[in-house]
Amino acid sequence: MPSLVVENLSAGYSRSLVLRDVSMHVDEGSICALMGRNGSGKTTLLRCLNAILKPASGAVTVFGRDVSRLSRLDIARLVSLVPQTSSTPFPFSCLEMIVMGAAARIHAWSAPTRKDVTRAMEVLQEVGITDLASRLFNELSGGERQLVMLSRALFQDAPLMLLDEPNTHLDFSNQHRMMEMMRAVVKRRGATALISLHDPNLTLHYCDRVVMLKKGCVIAQGQTSAVMNEDTLRDVLGENIQTDVTTRGLQVVTPRALHAAAYDSAVAMGRL
Repeated sequence: MPSLVVENLSAGYSRSLVLRDVSMHVDEGSICALMGRNGSGKTTLLRCLNAILKPASGAVTVFGRDVSRLSRLDIARLVSLVPQTSSTPFPFSCLEMIVMGAAARIHAWSAPTRKDVTRAMEVLQEVGITDLASRLFNELSGGERQLVMLSRALFQDAPLMLLDEPNTHLDFSNQHRMMEMMRAVVKRRGATALISLHDPNLTLHYCDRVVMLKKGCVIAQGQTSAVMNEDTLRDVLGENIQTDVTTRGLQVVTPRALHAAAYDSAVAMGRL
């Protein structure tokens, strides 16, 4: 059963359309990658899915409910968002930033409970950043802020998670740790995740499905293994793309120039 259905969605800013007639779906309990070059419409699409941006036409349905007819509170109970960048005008600690994720579950004029704070600390431990709990959010590095915002999304405990290029500021190790964590969370909670990614290898190794965007249109979508072929990758990400298989049998995507350099090196060393 799809957690998310997008039908004939067109959207943009002022009089300029960024997305054109986008239709897609994400199955419940799966991780779906959203891929495309810079400016292809990934962030605009995520804003429409979370009802931050009103589309020019089309519909977005989350768990069978039209998001255009939901209140912000109802949307927050269904959808959590990890944006590309985050800041706050107030000197909140990281623990306070995470506890704010409880806003969708508490009544107006109520405060988070001690149980909420304990749960927030558990999420910090799950993500591996308990040392940041008392640090001021705005004093963190970009990568640390991304991990805090991921923690808040996990604490919010919405069944659909939207992540907009969450790996942008993360080092190599944390990129893979974040993806492993998302896979574990989706499996354990039966949640659904739509993640905007630039690295096709992360998509190949961690995502069940992929939606490929080019100039605001869906070029391909489906099971990762079926969609992530060389022709589609070159069409969407650029001609300088090549797929290969490692000695351990893992499919990888690399720039073609690397293959040419490796070939030239092998020839020079008399291996070919």
